[in-house]
Amino acid sequence: MSKVTVFAHNLRLNGHKKTLALAEKHNCRLIAQEIGGYGGIDGKRTPLNLELVSLNGSSYEEAVLTVLRSLGLDLSHYSYRKKNRGYAVELVFSVTAGHRCDFNAMYADSLGWLRDFYPESHIVHAVVHHDEDTPHMHVILVPIVNGRLDANKVCGYKGVSSKRNISLFEYLDKRYGLTFPVYLKGAEKKAGAALAILHYQKLPENAIKNILEQPILQSIYARPEPFLYALGISYEEVLVSMKTTTT
Repeated sequence: MSKVTVFAHNLRLNGHKKTLALAEKHNCRLIAQEIGGYGGIDGKRTPLNLELVSLNGSSYEEAVLTVLRSLGLDLSHYSYRKKNRGYAVELVFSVTAGHRCDFNAMYADSLGWLRDFYPESHIVHAVVHHDEDTPHMHVILVPIVNGRLDANKVCGYKGVSSKRNISLFEYLDKRYGLTFPVYLKGAEKKAGAALAILHYQKLPENAIKNILEQPILQSIYARPEPFLYALGISYEEVLVSMKTTTT
């Protein structure tokens, strides 16, 4: 049961949190306290991190301002001096914990989707982090919409987030073992379960394995208990298996 999710938030030019400078320090591993400490970053794995779009010696602020000036935007205008003005959007691409695939390839393909989804915007940095629990990607995007800097429009709200996640899932097209784009809740979950059961019951026996093997295996990894019970496997057998695999 794996899905890819895109989280987005605005980055300001100045302030004490959610700024370009702070995002750069985290993404480029410049905060020593995060390494092996509260941040949960394994410094031994940091060399595995991969830049898919490089800063080329620049800083986030310099890279973003360079893009805006190249577009001919008047950065002296009062609207750019507003305290909460978003100068960039940070998008974090992540997958369900425990998912396995070629993460570098999947996130590289995700950048292709991002360029199509926001064709006017500019990616100034993208890095895949392998030194935390689940490999994920940080992307710094200069959010241009209809020729204007509009971080709020790109960042969006719940409806925008769901649309974005579904679009990315469809773009990746099952190439990386993903099985669904969003979690269903309430009435949607009930209707979806009924529909899936109806279609499952209509499947010919020889097609069940080919169509459902991957989501079933992922379901077993996520929650093995009901499958153990259905297959008649006792708790004692689980304990014996543990001892066998650890010796």
